Amino acid sequence: MKVISFDNSRSTWLFPLEEFAPVTGATPQSILAEIGDRYNFTRRPDITTREDMNQKGLLFGIGRFSTKGQSWMINDFAIYTDGIAAVSERSDFAEAFLSDVFEWVIDKFNFRRVDTSRRLYSSVVVVEFERSPARLVAGYEKLVELINARTKTIMKKSASVQFKGLGFEMDPKEMAEGQVAIPRFTLERRGGVEYSKERYFSTATMQTDAHLEVLTEIEKMAATFSTGDQRRS
Repeated sequence: MKVISFDNSRSTWLFPLEEFAPVTGATPQSILAEIGDRYNFTRRPDITTREDMNQKGLLFGIGRFSTKGQSWMINDFAIYTDGIAAVSERSDFAEAFLSDVFEWVIDKFNFRRVDTSRRLYSSVVVVEFERSPARLVAGYEKLVELINARTKTIMKKSASVQFKGLGFEMDPKEMAEGQVAIPRFTLERRGGVEYSKERYFSTATMQTDAHLEVLTEIEKMAATFSTGDQRRS
């Protein structure tokens, strides 16, 4: 498997902002200005009303974060009443940024330390497989024949349908009380790319490294099956 691109990954830390913010001290305007300067954000939030913040959050965009000799872009950083979130190429980049800004505001503006163990992740990558995930579908060739036989009247030339993708999601009715995200995983053909390349756009509610592990295992599983056959080769 080859990674074509890391589209974006989002890391969200959930906690009550009112417990994190300092009781007294610097004004919100000065704090936001210094955050913008520290990370070179080109888009910065305007404080209007608390109701506006509750609905939309305070949004920063297109900044840069450097640590341990590495530097990367932070596409978005948002402050909400129930936590903070960052978007970067990979979830580990977003996590490093959130850790930095979290510790920095505690040290500089007397923010209070809160529990940040409730975290959410999403990852979006584009990959190219050597082995087609179609191999995972039992009876694939028979399915193709079944569909082709009933769609040939709309085709101008002889052609066959092909595997397009996979999708998994937890039943929303099984969400536990207080759960705010539904586990999802999708694998879809990359638009505009010929199917022979086996290039896919994949989204997952997990960290980037875990996402890549799942995709790698999918390719390994596909390699152990003959196309359309459940028997191991």
